Amino acid sequence: MVEPRNYEFACHFTTQLDEALLPQLWAQVTQAIAKGGIITAEQPPQPQRLSYEINHQRRSFFAWVQFSTEQEELLQELEEWCRLHPEVLRHLVLKLEAESDKRAAKQAAHLERKAAKQAKEASQQKKTVVEKKAEDTGKLEEQIEEALENI
Repeated sequence: MVEPRNYEFACHFTTQLDEALLPQLWAQVTQAIAKGGIITAEQPPQPQRLSYEINHQRRSFFAWVQFSTEQEELLQELEEWCRLHPEVLRHLVLKLEAESDKRAAKQAAHLERKAAKQAKEASQQKKTVVEKKAEDTGKLEEQIEEALENI
């Protein structure tokens, strides 16, 4: 049995379509996903200003859904659905890694240990410098005494 993987599907719908049709289109997407997977989170289409033009449009309706599935065919169905609907300006399917949170925590702990080690090494270097200065001061005093005795 294949372990389910987590994905995120996001898309921009054109603002030129009737807003009454938008919920129906989004329902088609979520129903297709629900047939082959489990929806974990979603944001229905909402108006959004685009950072750059897509097909000469500066605004769109943006929506996303996160889901888990064992079926790779579901991803192909989503791609095909987007190609068949000209209302979709852009779409994207991302594979989300379940271990990413654990990995980020491990990396943060590693960085903390590294910073602590560097701080410890820096403090040890300061101690050796202070000790050397004390030794140098002692040697200097001896040299001064010798010089005074020779005078």
